[in-house]
Amino acid sequence: MNTYVDEADLVRRECGKKYRGLSIRKLLSQAPHVLTTLRPCWMASPLSVSHLLPAQRGLFDVVLFDEASQVLPHDAVPALFRANRAVVAGDRHQLPPTTFFSADEELELESDEEAPAAGFESILDLMSGLFEPWSLDWHYRSLDESLISFSNRHIYSDRLVTFPGPSTHRAVVHHLVDQPFMDGQEDSVSAEVVKVVEQVLQHAREHPSDSLGVITLGIKHQKRVQRALDEAIRERPELDVFFDERRRERFFVKNLERVQGDERDAIILSVGYGKDRSGKLPYRFGPLLYEGGERRLNVAITRARHRMTVVSSFDHRDMDPARSRARGVELLRLYLGFAASFGRDLGQEQGADVPLNEFEQAVHDALTAEGVRLLPQWGVSRYRIDLVAQHPDREGALVLAIECDGASYHSSPTARDRDRLRQQHLEARGWRFHRIWSTDWFLHREDEVRRTLEAYREAVRAADAEHGPGNNPHASARPKREPRAVLTPVRRRAERPNVPIRDSIDQYSQAELVRMVRWVGSDGLLRTDEQLVEEVMDELNFARRGARILARIQEAIDLARAG
Repeated sequence: MNTYVDEADLVRRECGKKYRGLSIRKLLSQAPHVLTTLRPCWMASPLSVSHLLPAQRGLFDVVLFDEASQVLPHDAVPALFRANRAVVAGDRHQLPPTTFFSADEELELESDEEAPAAGFESILDLMSGLFEPWSLDWHYRSLDESLISFSNRHIYSDRLVTFPGPSTHRAVVHHLVDQPFMDGQEDSVSAEVVKVVEQVLQHAREHPSDSLGVITLGIKHQKRVQRALDEAIRERPELDVFFDERRRERFFVKNLERVQGDERDAIILSVGYGKDRSGKLPYRFGPLLYEGGERRLNVAITRARHRMTVVSSFDHRDMDPARSRARGVELLRLYLGFAASFGRDLGQEQGADVPLNEFEQAVHDALTAEGVRLLPQWGVSRYRIDLVAQHPDREGALVLAIECDGASYHSSPTARDRDRLRQQHLEARGWRFHRIWSTDWFLHREDEVRRTLEAYREAVRAADAEHGPGNNPHASARPKREPRAVLTPVRRRAERPNVPIRDSIDQYSQAELVRMVRWVGSDGLLRTDEQLVEEVMDELNFARRGARILARIQEAIDLARAG
């Protein structure tokens, strides 16, 4: 601001104006250095860039495209023009750009030269053709491996590195509802609507601190579920806090076209489609029938962090693999079988077991001789925990991850991956961790066995202290959440002031308007003046934005902020 004095003075003047200020586009064109220093990070959709930012090359140092698989190449050009470097991040196995309003290629004017971006579905595909992409293979969202293992096997060809959790609870479950055979059930099964509402209300009562989302395959079914939920919620005011739209991760009901980028602690996936009155299953699976349907299903089944509940009126045995060649339909059949097996049956492409090497086998045999029950090569992706120790008394309870510096250790590309990140991720998922170095094992085997047994006993004591000896052995030992996932409690407004609804703004005293402004802001949410005006107008039942109404409420806002 000392270097660009004129720009600093302009920004100060604009900040002091109550109205008739310059647009962001004009202000940025006249004070680019000061504004980008005051606010170094700007966020906008690709289609908003031309409207918000001046056409100035190199206005920013870096432009970052997130969800780049959904950005058309020509929509990305305005943002690329305004930056010196670009980072393009996305997943080509998720939703493609929406091209509903694009002109048909057959109607375009003929040209001897092909457009530079012709044939590329998104800016992600275009950049991948120009540069060698970096593959980000470590998966962080799913705290239980079964939530991502299906997509890892069938979509990503086991490329993702996932980390097993210590819990043996069922993270993926399937509810098969009984469908009455009648007309009108093919696109939205009524029994599914009832079951989804039941599951949502049960979640709100039993897990109020966990976020939840409902995903349906079709729009008709989504609307029916939303209507039924709205009616059920009105009769249960004690659940209002859970369904409050001001929650950081609020509850939603969406169809699979609208969930990319969302994630929740728990997801309910409702298929919606069902059998006709004759008991036959018509293959009306909406977008799954078309090219790219598998990408839409992949988005839907990878939104959950802790639990996935699948609701349908038919199972995988009701689907004939020969009836449809669509990849999305085939994956739906396989996923229903996967959910029915509680996340164990990965379909026709089961992976082979990973054998222990000689070092790992020696550790396994020595600890087993001491009475420790072990599970070798625990996990489903290419990253496995070498040995997992089970609780001596509680069947299925896992208490300690034991890693050896064997083949999987040395296959890691960097020491950072081997020595720090893997342990960090396991501990973040709730594991107690113990490492055995091969050099120490071969030179001081007895000492290493004793040290490992001490770590095992300490892990057992910690598990008993946390869960108690009488707890259900299949209960989830969920790790502590990262700070970003902690739910911020919603502050409720204070009691509404006794300000009656009147016919005219002139009938309100200034003190009454100030009280209404302060009451609207008592929930602690940040609002612009425009938002405050809108909410006060709603509370006072003014539908039309008259100049006198706006002036009186704005004056009350200024007085309320001045104290």
